[in-house]
Amino acid sequence: MKLAKSVVAAYHNAFNIKFALPSAVCNGAIVLAINWPHGSSEAAYAGLWQAFASFFSTGFTARVVQHFSPIQSPLPAYALGSLIPAALTFGMSFAAHSYNGTNDPVLSSLPATAISLVTSVGTNWLTRRGYLLPGNYPES
Repeated sequence: MKLAKSVVAAYHNAFNIKFALPSAVCNGAIVLAINWPHGSSEAAYAGLWQAFASFFSTGFTARVVQHFSPIQSPLPAYALGSLIPAALTFGMSFAAHSYNGTNDPVLSSLPATAISLVTSVGTNWLTRRGYLLPGNYPES
């Protein structure tokens, strides 16, 4: 029982699947379109890698945002809760594209990064208002 509670606590501290699934679908489709001029198989391969990277990076970064949302002052809560996840998103996306040989790894990483900036603000806003909270979110 103690192990199960530890696993659940680790999950709540590190990942948010409610944000991970839609991110994988949307970002994978965007990268597929960006890489379409390089051929359908190249585009599909890049899109699948982006979907994979986006699932894990968004699940993780959405939870990172939620660690900053309890900060009382909105400016640092939103700034840290947006810039840090966006930097993590770019790094993870770029690494995945570089690893698999995507023709345009920087260009393929930019949409996910830009989307991360916007969605991090939204995630922070929702969390600060008590929506989509993880099981171990601090009570105010």
